[in-house]
Amino acid sequence: MGVTKKELLKLIDEAIDLEEKSIPVYRKHLDTALFWSGLPTGERRQLNIYLNVLAKESGKHFARLTALKEKIEKGEKDVY
Repeated sequence: MGVTKKELLKLIDEAIDLEEKSIPVYRKHLDTALFWSGLPTGERRQLNIYLNVLAKESGKHFARLTALKEKIEKGEKDVY
């Protein structure tokens, strides 16, 4: 059982949209939570480093999804 090109592109668009919109919102909420957490400065810094890594990985994921979408759009295959 496969999906059509149109259906696959729709799913990829939804994933791109989710990646683009949700990560900044989550980041803002986590930054606020860290600020009010009462954790020592060193621990907050370390957690902030991890959050930056996650944000960068999200950017890579966005780029991969975009490249995949372009490849599928250019392709002639209609069922995946």
